[in-house]
Amino acid sequence: MLGNHTAEVSARPKAARGAERAPVRARARYREPGLNPFDVELHDLSSTGFRMITFFRPQIGKRIWVNLPGLQPLEAIVRRSDGNNYGCEFLHPLHPAVAAHLQAKLREG
Repeated sequence: MLGNHTAEVSARPKAARGAERAPVRARARYREPGLNPFDVELHDLSSTGFRMITFFRPQIGKRIWVNLPGLQPLEAIVRRSDGNNYGCEFLHPLHPAVAAHLQAKLREG
C-alpha cells in the first residue's frame, strides 16, 4: 500500500499549487528593481502566492516586490501570465495564519 501512496504523490502535476487560493479583491503596491512603485489589482491570494492584474508587462521569472495591505514589502517571482493576469510566487511563503487573516479581510464580495 505504501507503494501505491508514493505513486499517487509522485503523479502530482508539477504546476500544482503549494497552498489553497482564496478569491480576494484589493489594491497592492507593485515594484520592480529600479522602477517606481504603482498600484495593481490583487486577486487569488494564498500563503505561497497571488494573482495580480496590471497593464505593466513584467517578465516571467522577474523578481518583484509587492506591498499587501498591512504588510511590509514581500519579494515574489512572476511565474505565469495570461493577458494582464500575472501569477506570482512569494520567495518566503506567508504564515498560514497571516494568509488566512488577509484572505478573510480582502475576500471578494
